Amino acid sequence: MPHSQRHNHFRPLRPLHFADLSILRNRDFLWLWAAGGMSNASRWMETGVLGWLMLDLTDSAWHVALVGVARSAPLLAFGLFAGLIADRTNRWMVMLCTQSVNAVMTGILLVLLLLNAIQPWHVLLVAFILGCSTILDMPSRRSLIYDLVGPQQVVSAMSLETINNTVGKFLGPLVGGLMIEMTGFAGVYGLLMAVYLLALSLILQVKINLPGPPGPAQPIWQSLVTGLQYSWHNRVVLGVLCITVIMNALAFSYVQILPVVARDHLRVGPGLMGILASADGMGTLIGALLLAAVGKLPAHGRIFALGALLELVSLLGFAASPWYALSCVLLFGVGLGNAGFSTMQSTIILLSAAPGMRGRAVGVLGLCIGSTPLGLLELGALSAAVGAPAAIGLNAAIGLGLWLPVIAFTPLLSRPQEPGPEASSPVMEEDLQRKRT
Repeated sequence: MPHSQRHNHFRPLRPLHFADLSILRNRDFLWLWAAGGMSNASRWMETGVLGWLMLDLTDSAWHVALVGVARSAPLLAFGLFAGLIADRTNRWMVMLCTQSVNAVMTGILLVLLLLNAIQPWHVLLVAFILGCSTILDMPSRRSLIYDLVGPQQVVSAMSLETINNTVGKFLGPLVGGLMIEMTGFAGVYGLLMAVYLLALSLILQVKINLPGPPGPAQPIWQSLVTGLQYSWHNRVVLGVLCITVIMNALAFSYVQILPVVARDHLRVGPGLMGILASADGMGTLIGALLLAAVGKLPAHGRIFALGALLELVSLLGFAASPWYALSCVLLFGVGLGNAGFSTMQSTIILLSAAPGMRGRAVGVLGLCIGSTPLGLLELGALSAAVGAPAAIGLNAAIGLGLWLPVIAFTPLLSRPQEPGPEASSPVMEEDLQRKRT
């Protein structure tokens, strides 16, 4: 081959485009982002504390898994309705209501703990109500983020949202575990109630004029079906939804059973369990900071899919680890993969959906996230039979087996750019209208 022809095969490297962090000068986004950070930290603290509280009350891995089922069951039952509420109601008001409910529920648990009257069914009921609050909050908050920053800054905004979530994922279990040892459960729930009240005060600072829903409202069931059809017709979004089901049913459920692994397998108490759980959050935080620094990323689908792969492989290693330090390192790898998965998960959905469908599209995503309780039931039963580490490892291996066909039959890896114009075009909406009629 001539020298001049060989040079044609070399392309210049693309320059890095750093994230537009000017969105932090958007006062309303900043208040919303801060409130989300408070709420996420509390939610992750609850995950570990509720599990340890139930383990303390019952000494049963099955009952610990049931807490996770109660916390995540509303995602499966009400995910689509939550998205519809986000499309049809004032999202800001929904967020005020959810934070108020969170503060009241943690206050009730605090009173029961102080009276020494706490029972397992109290924990399950409060976990269920907190789960209902979470599923109402998620589509409303993420749709409101899009309303505040627009499509040009949504990747940076969702990267910052992931950072928010992962700071909470790191600090929540760490602070919760240490506070159990220093102050007992009552001290933890006193702190949780205060943080939820602070988040409520921050949301009150957000000022935005939201547009009304476009056009006349459809009947509820027809509107829900429209949201499902809208998601089904986009193969990239469909791939995101399928991998979301795999990860939430088979991978993320390990978080709820982590107190059992810490106490019975690694032989550590709640303080070191908190550090172990925070290793996942630290990995996600570092990964999210890298994604936020590199703003204009065309390969959304690739980052999402490969992030999920890294999570599953690291979790498989964690299940086989006999040492506490190695377990922390492997959970750091789980978190690093989660940064790509969680940031691009919502980014792809938000960029692909038309303005009047974003809430419902995120609601469908919430429905897929709602596969978590099914995985928790299976993980709890399997842990009781073969032990928690073996159950976690088996689930990770099944997840890897299911990841491959999703990647083979959807364009997540082969089409790095997201099909926003296609998914939100009037042509697609007209096609859906014809199919409905």
